[in-house]
Amino acid sequence: MNIVLKLLPLFSAFTWASSGLILKKYKIKNLHLFPLIESSISLIIICIIVTFINHWPVFFSYTTNLYLTLISAYGLSVLGTLLYIESIKRIELGIVFTLATSIQIILIGLLDKFINLYTFNSIFILGSAIIIIGVITINYSYLKLLKTINQNKIKLLGIFSSLLSGISWGGTAFLADKALNDVSIFDAALFRTSITLLCLIPINIFQYQKIIETINFKELKYLTFSSLFITSSMLIWIGSLKVNSGSWTTILSSAAPVFALTLGYIFLKEKLKHNELLGVMLCLSGILLIIVSR
Repeated sequence: MNIVLKLLPLFSAFTWASSGLILKKYKIKNLHLFPLIESSISLIIICIIVTFINHWPVFFSYTTNLYLTLISAYGLSVLGTLLYIESIKRIELGIVFTLATSIQIILIGLLDKFINLYTFNSIFILGSAIIIIGVITINYSYLKLLKTINQNKIKLLGIFSSLLSGISWGGTAFLADKALNDVSIFDAALFRTSITLLCLIPINIFQYQKIIETINFKELKYLTFSSLFITSSMLIWIGSLKVNSGSWTTILSSAAPVFALTLGYIFLKEKLKHNELLGVMLCLSGILLIIVSR
């Protein structure tokens, strides 16, 4: 059972990649609508569970500081998501993912070391570095484009927002990990979904006319199906933060490209480039080193 708990971030990465597979396969256009639908579904599911186990009295019994920590954590999560969406509008997804993932891993590692006073052995650090190198290798063909966009203000803005996205998500992992010492998985999930809805409802109302013109039943169906995978990923990720450190959860979760490429190869018949195959092997090697380090 202990090894299963340690591997929870990998299960989270797999379900997250599965959601992306659906969005990509059916070419979903209304990406701003996706987190709104996902949060709505998640909130309904969590509320049913909390009501069933009679957890509401506990949810309303925490200190103000804990509530503020959770609000800050998941406010940063929404900010990171919005920055991520804005980034992929301006620059290639590979660049966005590489920059956001790398800065997120580095930030959570620094916060855990200097604030939580965690110690990391050399094997763990080596495994983390190899995963970052693997992610960079996977997206190498996109990163080469960085040489050509240093004079493009729009793309420079995309790079900057990618870095801010990673910083926001790193902050989310750190603060949520801290709060989960005292609250349950369901409490954290309730805050995450509620805050996401409060932030995204006004955005989607503002884009209401555009959504109405482009949405259809088929797209709505696949958005809902994809959302169920994200709901699972979110609960597993929070569960991992409950039993593991923020660094452990963040680093292993960053292996999502391995699953994304594998699923794309199997279900979308996408060919793996040499750099992608090498990157996958590096990520897998890094994951094994991190598991061995514990």
